[in-house]
Amino acid sequence: MAEEKNQTFEILPENYEQDVLAKKKAGKKGDRDVEPAKLTMNSLMDILTILLVFLLKNYSTDAVSVTPSSDLDLPKGMTALTPEQTVAITVSKSAILVDNIMVLTVKDGKVDAAQKRGGDDGYFIIPLNKALADAVEKQRRIAAVNPSAGKSLGIATVIMDGDTPFRLLTEVMYSAGQAEFSKFKFLVISNIEAGA
Repeated sequence: MAEEKNQTFEILPENYEQDVLAKKKAGKKGDRDVEPAKLTMNSLMDILTILLVFLLKNYSTDAVSVTPSSDLDLPKGMTALTPEQTVAITVSKSAILVDNIMVLTVKDGKVDAAQKRGGDDGYFIIPLNKALADAVEKQRRIAAVNPSAGKSLGIATVIMDGDTPFRLLTEVMYSAGQAEFSKFKFLVISNIEAGA
């Protein structure tokens, strides 16, 4: 009983319900005078830090990027050279790619005879040559705008599975040679620490 005597009650104005309804209508119409939320300097620094970490994790400075798979087991070699930005020809156990775009499939270390000029005995792989000719044309357009990019013209980096038959290697190199590639670089996993 003593608690009930100490309570105070607020007296509401007569037009309280009308004021509440008017505020709800004003809120729906967007007529309120509400200031937009401001970002503090700490919030901006957090956002920039997260963006920086994201970009650093996703940015690759390597000229050649190889995704490991059971289909492509690179051979090991003794080299200290770093790869340059050139046209990449990837030959895996199941496909041939030019700059990470699939050109044709490989089955049992061979290209389908219908994809080669001269059939099974031919060395000229038609779809590969076309893709490489397009890559050379693209390199020429880039070199016209940026002369320093022209130094890699006619150079191809061959990324090949270690178990690829020599015949397939010669077919790939012959087709690339017909598309004006005269120099080849082979990508290997550097094993220089083991040899020292």
